[in-house]
Amino acid sequence: MKAAPKLICIFLMFWLALAPAQAAEESKDRAGAKTGAKAKASAKAKAKSKIRSKAKSTIPKPATGAALPNRAEPADERSLEAEVVTARQLLTANPRDGKARDRLARAAVVLIDMLLSAEAVGDTEKVGRLSQMLGKDLHDTGWRVQKMSQKGDLKASQATGFLLAHGIFLQKDVNKACGEFVAAAEKLPSAGWHAAQCLMEALPEKAWENMERAAQRGHAAALEWMGRRCLGEFGAQEKDYACARDYLSQSASLGRPRAQTLLAYLLTSGQGGPVDVSRAVRLYKLAAERGDVDAQNNLGEINEMGRGVDRNLDEALRLYELAADRGLGSAQFNAGRLWAIGVSGKKDPAKARAFLVQAEKNGVPQARLILEWLDRQNVPATVESPVQAPATKPGGASTKD
Repeated sequence: MKAAPKLICIFLMFWLALAPAQAAEESKDRAGAKTGAKAKASAKAKAKSKIRSKAKSTIPKPATGAALPNRAEPADERSLEAEVVTARQLLTANPRDGKARDRLARAAVVLIDMLLSAEAVGDTEKVGRLSQMLGKDLHDTGWRVQKMSQKGDLKASQATGFLLAHGIFLQKDVNKACGEFVAAAEKLPSAGWHAAQCLMEALPEKAWENMERAAQRGHAAALEWMGRRCLGEFGAQEKDYACARDYLSQSASLGRPRAQTLLAYLLTSGQGGPVDVSRAVRLYKLAAERGDVDAQNNLGEINEMGRGVDRNLDEALRLYELAADRGLGSAQFNAGRLWAIGVSGKKDPAKARAFLVQAEKNGVPQARLILEWLDRQNVPATVESPVQAPATKPGGASTKD
């Protein structure tokens, strides 16, 4: 029995010697497990970061100076009106709703872009509608539009230029307006057109660079001006009628009345290409319906002469009077001439005199010949017809605005 305590002592001594080694091994295992867990966590974090980076890289970045809108911009007048109504309702519910005010400012920016596009094609009715909407429904947006411009939003810069140029919502400042247009000119054709107007006197070369870029991007007014420059206007040293036809055809196809009139004149005269009276008549009609006075006068001449259409003196007189009432001297002369000799049995010397006096004031010297003829009306009826009295043909398309 004495041996038992001795064995127990030996066992205890053996266990005590072994315990530190086991503890060290267990500690090593725990450390290894911990390191493995950290490594796995690190690997997972790296994988997630890689996925996030890849996903982020697939999101398209906005162009320099452009701000990403929070929602799709209204594409037409109806959707624009709906957006304004919605934002106003939100403001009625909460007058401190900043997001609703931002939506109204964005609507103002879009509206001004639409207005400038309508201005480019000469759509005066649309310009009027949008101008009325701007003043009535978006009168409190000027400050926020200007802030958007300061943050690099190019459409807002264009809109700010418009507001500053006209003194709408912001104090009128033409120089600042030009700065805003120039800032947006490289990207936006309407801004480029207005930047060209700003620079035309001080930096004409830079102005025409902006004009040409706007034309290349389909700005109807810029296309017309490039065409007129090819006709020798704006200080151009040479005339290139084929070049003029090209630019004016593009502008006319977009619906700009002035370009339609000028192109029609080239088509009837055969300058820069073949004569095409039928197409010229169509273009004159389109421009005349939109109120272009030269188109009305020239179409009147076509009806009087019966060139490309059936001769119709009543229609000729109607067209002459439309343009005459708006102050075109050549149309006043033509209307006075027809009233002097009479049309369809109608003759009115008093009316003829009224038109001819205005024509003379507007720089048409031939009007004096008909006025003198009218003064001699008590002379025998063999007096020469006033239609033959003028030595030069009246009318002709003007290339002025």
